Amino acid sequence: MIMTMCYGNWFCVIVSFALFCISSISSKGGSSRCGKVHLTVSSYAETFLELNWITDCQRDATVPEYIILSTKNIQDRDEDHGVLKMVKFKDYPDGFFRTKVKFGHPWLPGGWEVGENVKPDPGPHCFPYWISSVSRNGTIDSTCLAIQPTWMSDNSVSLGNLRLGSILIPGTHNSGSYSGIVSFLENYILNQDRSIWTQLVSGIRYLDFRIGYYEKEGFYLNHDLVRVTKILPLLQDIKKFLQQAPKEIVVLDFHRFPFPTNFSLSLHRKFVDLIYSELGAFAVPSVDMEIGKGPTLNDIWKKNKNLIICYADKTTVRENYFLWHPLSQYWGNTKSESVLKSFLEKSISEQDNAKSVNPFWALMAELTPQPIDLVFRTNNLRKLAAEINPRVTKWFRDEWGAKSNIVATDYFLGNDMINVAIDINTHRNV
Repeated sequence: MIMTMCYGNWFCVIVSFALFCISSISSKGGSSRCGKVHLTVSSYAETFLELNWITDCQRDATVPEYIILSTKNIQDRDEDHGVLKMVKFKDYPDGFFRTKVKFGHPWLPGGWEVGENVKPDPGPHCFPYWISSVSRNGTIDSTCLAIQPTWMSDNSVSLGNLRLGSILIPGTHNSGSYSGIVSFLENYILNQDRSIWTQLVSGIRYLDFRIGYYEKEGFYLNHDLVRVTKILPLLQDIKKFLQQAPKEIVVLDFHRFPFPTNFSLSLHRKFVDLIYSELGAFAVPSVDMEIGKGPTLNDIWKKNKNLIICYADKTTVRENYFLWHPLSQYWGNTKSESVLKSFLEKSISEQDNAKSVNPFWALMAELTPQPIDLVFRTNNLRKLAAEINPRVTKWFRDEWGAKSNIVATDYFLGNDMINVAIDINTHRNV
């Protein structure tokens, strides 16, 4: 049967394939990932949807002809799949195409919007955007852009015996730096464009916070010395998520206290009182931490706790049973893709023999503007994230995922690290 797929007002492409072949096709050997697809969202302010697919095709693989963006699953028996864009597989050897379709900031599906007064549904939930790879014989791969609010719980049988220091955890860098800055500074201060709530609902499980204190206004989330937003609403978002998703283990890393420069012990104590009042009931005690790779997820779930708080002041940690020691962050501080890749590879190799009182370690997989970029208004955070995020997905999907722990990125919707983590963790041998 002939299926007609149209998009826009002027262009219509006719693709022939038999309806009885609409289920996914695998290669003869069953081992090729040729044409496997995923969607991302550009870090640029326009939030364009991006098509991504694997181009490494074995000789006996079924090679796609087209990559399709649609509002419905192309595999559904439907007269109109809402095709928005089609590109030829062979025309883009890098397996990447940025569309002009804007994602924006849509309502979160499955009852997970923060203001909804309903109990949200567990499991993944799709936005109305699908990507498919198709050949003459049918659909090779098809998937939606989705949130993963309960991926740990959904895969508890596979994940339960894995130790915290050995699983791949998707995270964000400067997690709270997503809004609240005057426009001319945004491109050099904001590392994200989604709220803490949206990050967690999407599947992020590591949050990187830097804290400042201002005498008349209290505690703020900072990007270095720049004040971004008040910390209390962020803690409340975390609290609500932990209540709604009790088996999702979140790592909250208070990694730096940049302002004032002499962040005193009394300020730490005052801040810890705030943390405990909001999140203490969910915090896994540090006495449950084990040497080496740490406790298993099952060990944590048995405690009926789901928050691990790492804190970058050892004196304060010693005073509070619910705080974990600081974790190691590996940050390349470069705007060069090749330098970053070499740095991350070296950090992973060195970590094999590292000794630490905290089982977690974090790779900061983002590019960083240099002072000259700020002067000449070049290489801003959005631009650098757009350049590196597709590479980050490939590096950890194809090379490093099983050897890594926390991977923190900028503008996380621009990569597929959440799904990469789910896939790698659920296929590990314990």
